[in-house]
Amino acid sequence: MAPRCAGASLEAEFFDGTDTVTLVWMGQRRIPGIEPGKRVMVRGRVGERAGEKVIYNPYYELREAL
Repeated sequence: MAPRCAGASLEAEFFDGTDTVTLVWMGQRRIPGIEPGKRVMVRGRVGERAGEKVIYNPYYELREAL
């Protein structure tokens, strides 16, 4: 996960075991607890950007490791 472009946004790739969705948090450069490999539950409206699934400003909950 890394901020893209000069604008403040954070993008993460979310994989649920069946498909990948890009999560985009506008106005954020970092979110404490959101790190590569962490378990997280997300919820939001799935849209499309450049032919790929995306959720902007998703609701999220950090989950315990298995």
